[in-house]
Amino acid sequence: MPTDERRRDDIAAAVAAYDSANPLARLPRNAARLLEAMFPVGDLCQRSLDAIAAQGFSRKHLPGTLHRLVRAGFLSWQRGSGVTPHTYQLHLPPVLP
Repeated sequence: MPTDERRRDDIAAAVAAYDSANPLARLPRNAARLLEAMFPVGDLCQRSLDAIAAQGFSRKHLPGTLHRLVRAGFLSWQRGSGVTPHTYQLHLPPVLP
């Protein structure tokens, strides 16, 4: 599902503000695009890493990028169980853990 233009702008602005405030700990270049892909309309994403990676992201680097977004306060997550994937929640503006 394509991301709403306003949502895309909100995500891009939040990532840019974070990077501006944290020049020594900038987020990966694809952070805004990843957030847009995971949260095109809502604030919850319940997909496997493979499903997220299938949207054009490196499966190898995806866990590290997600971890950085959690540490930056953009995401919180709940571990899945069995066949249930992890659940990610988007926070705009970011909430420091």
